[in-house]
Amino acid sequence: MSIETRFAGEAAVNTEMKCLCVFVLDVSGSMRGTRLEALNQGIKDFYAEIQTGDNVSDKLIEQLEVAVIQYDEEVQVLREPALLEESEVAPTLTERGSVTETVMAMEEAINIVEARKSWYKETGQRYYRPWIIVMTDGEPYGNRASAADIDAISARVAADSAAKKYFMLGIGVGDANMELLQKMCGKAMPLQGTKFTAFFQWLSNSLSTVSTSREGDKVNIKDGADAWMDSFEI
Repeated sequence: MSIETRFAGEAAVNTEMKCLCVFVLDVSGSMRGTRLEALNQGIKDFYAEIQTGDNVSDKLIEQLEVAVIQYDEEVQVLREPALLEESEVAPTLTERGSVTETVMAMEEAINIVEARKSWYKETGQRYYRPWIIVMTDGEPYGNRASAADIDAISARVAADSAAKKYFMLGIGVGDANMELLQKMCGKAMPLQGTKFTAFFQWLSNSLSTVSTSREGDKVNIKDGADAWMDSFEI
């Protein structure tokens, strides 16, 4: 599906400046059990914070568009980008015991971002720099990604990030290859244990901070970061 047609015909819900966040979530076999349960709970808590307005800006529910991708040997878009409904239930992630095609999943996330930005422009909506969150606990090769594919996606993300097309953050779970995740995403941090809820609390607060900033501001998102990682600025 082309960038121009992915969201063709969709009307803007409001005129608020949009903040897009795309989740790219590894559900391969190594995520089964406690990790996946904690990740699912973290996403539910994230939804609840946005929907209730707890610890976030009053307008975030009118600004934040969420997309959810789960991936193993296949890439599945569980939720196309859209504002959260007040009573909406978060999608449940499920694993199938297969491999980790991280490159394919990252490419789909970038495609979603580019298509949504095109739609924002077509519908006269201003937007903040989109976020892409890549969570994985495994090696990114799978069956269909070579070392050359890793190099290609790394180069693309580096160029796009330099052009401020989006902000990508890799989150390494368990024994994730952090050196490779850093190369692919440009910025990557290890999660402490299964502190997914702490991460998503930090994320909702950070997106709230972004949504109340002025265009071009450097945003400090250190508050709450020490609950799961080192702090940094974007």
